[in-house]
Amino acid sequence: MIFAVALVLAGCGEKGKIVDPATLPQASGNQAVGDTSYIQLQPVWTGFYGPKGIKVGYDYILYVTEPDSNRVAMVELSGVIVGRSKYVKNPVAITEDRRFNLLIACEFDTLVGGKTVTVAAMAKIRLFNYSHDIASAAVEIVHHENVQSQIVRDAAGRLVSGREYTGVAVLPDNSYYVTRSGNSNSSSVDPDNMVLHFDKYDRQYSTDYIDLVPVLDATGTGFKSIAMLSGICTFSARQFGTDFIVTQLDPANTFKVKWFTFSAGSELIAPSWSSRLPLDPAKYASGEMPDLLSNIFVSPVAVTVDDRSNIYVVDSQLDSLMKFDLNGNLLHESFGPAKAPGSLLKPSGITYYNKIVYISDTGHNRIMRYELSNDFR
Repeated sequence: MIFAVALVLAGCGEKGKIVDPATLPQASGNQAVGDTSYIQLQPVWTGFYGPKGIKVGYDYILYVTEPDSNRVAMVELSGVIVGRSKYVKNPVAITEDRRFNLLIACEFDTLVGGKTVTVAAMAKIRLFNYSHDIASAAVEIVHHENVQSQIVRDAAGRLVSGREYTGVAVLPDNSYYVTRSGNSNSSSVDPDNMVLHFDKYDRQYSTDYIDLVPVLDATGTGFKSIAMLSGICTFSARQFGTDFIVTQLDPANTFKVKWFTFSAGSELIAPSWSSRLPLDPAKYASGEMPDLLSNIFVSPVAVTVDDRSNIYVVDSQLDSLMKFDLNGNLLHESFGPAKAPGSLLKPSGITYYNKIVYISDTGHNRIMRYELSNDFR
């Protein structure tokens, strides 16, 4: 079942602004980023294997997925790696629910006719059951795609066919969203590009539950398109309920970062998902749309929010962090690639906790930390 977003931007002529990352403030060493916006914390955390997904959990521990080693690293907020999980194939995204369960977007191998087939999967690590000893904790595959959706990639690692999971985010009731991406989207019932919703027992809700699972445009380049999803985040604040923000890699899409909220509708208006941001079509002709909806991204791969509902996006191609307020305005705390050592290289994950932004600096196999200096002055 397909449900339309109330405001559709497809077909509008406005392409929005393009931000040159060289014009953003630059981070280097221990110096402040921008005008006393951030302080880069030392030491830089190293010893990781292609860190990607990253999350400070409800247990105040940092978790980092390492696709290069097929493990999840458990890191104290002092920077000490205290353990790694058992084998998890290609973990790319992670979150933790309020029961201290790690939820991991990954892959799963199974045998079909004597041949190994790889499919997208969700894994769970129940840390509470193992006294938070991640090394001894079982890795459970709680959901996976069927073998008809097996993953096939080219030599460069690009998806040729099949479905992959790219992001996971938990809701206040411990249910969670999973972003799914793929190239087969002709089906109006079950296209590859989808935001799936699972309850706290890992049971997938039917797509008929519009109040729970959005089925937006699997293709296209408009505002309701969810092609090439790369990440997702939700809000701890209950005022935003089931809201979510997604990032996309589709180069043809102007609107690569989108904040969706559920509209219950009425007797005359069907329920739908629409933008939480003020989208006044009268503003498009003059270019006055929220910065978040402008053409300022190239490859946004991850998104998170802080306790004030500010939005942080890392762009792996621009090697940049962009921060927006809850109205979608680009803030001066954003920064582009530094010329000096300390710059980001292909960042692919971000999380926030207690005035500190943690970034997976994948190209350098390390974790970077930036403290919001204007919050503690």
